[in-house]
Amino acid sequence: KVPDVMGVAEVENRGVMQSVLNGTLLKKYGYRQVHEDSPDARGIDVALIYREDVFGMAEYRAFHVSEDMDGKPMKTRDILYVCLEDADRERYHFLVNHHPSKYGGASVSVPKRLAAMDVMVSVCDSLVRAGEKNIICMGDFNDTPDGDAFRMAGKCLVNMAVTLHRQGRGTIRYGGKWELIDMFLVSADVAGRAAMDICFPHFAAVPDGGHSGWKPLRTYTGPRYTGGISDHLPVMLRVNKY
Repeated sequence: KVPDVMGVAEVENRGVMQSVLNGTLLKKYGYRQVHEDSPDARGIDVALIYREDVFGMAEYRAFHVSEDMDGKPMKTRDILYVCLEDADRERYHFLVNHHPSKYGGASVSVPKRLAAMDVMVSVCDSLVRAGEKNIICMGDFNDTPDGDAFRMAGKCLVNMAVTLHRQGRGTIRYGGKWELIDMFLVSADVAGRAAMDICFPHFAAVPDGGHSGWKPLRTYTGPRYTGGISDHLPVMLRVNKY
């Protein structure tokens, strides 16, 4: 079974996303995209695609993260909020994230990730106070589950990646070690009927040169095109309706 909903990061623009939906095997599954251009300096965005035979669109909005926790202006990816309804008119709230990287060191980057997390948690807190239960945050958080930014998420969200992180599993590999930075944070109601896993298909793996084991097959290694999918492994969340 193909996923009903997918969150995607590092999207160049809406046209590129649509070419994936129209020009690959995804075409036969009737996916529709949600995408908004963000002010990110590198020109990359996030997007969400969903199957129209499973969900209908209720509303969507892009939330800007315009300054860090120290009040300094910044340009990064928006947090994309999408509300979908199933055939029973039950609403599901998705937030797609790609938080700022660790570039520049902790003193520079941590306030940026804290700001992105603050925006995401504020949206989720508003949904919880409005009585909404089906909240699913996903994406590349550019930090592991024990990072400072995740402490502020604990008041209204459950991090589904904690157990996998403690097992030493991850989605990126650096210096021969796995790090889990792609994950799902969900409302308590969803957490009780959901499970997260990491997908590692053989066609997306290559030997980790200089280290034992395997690593994801990247699209680029520096400026050199290597023909892979991504340097991140995809993560998956299975959610039972009841």
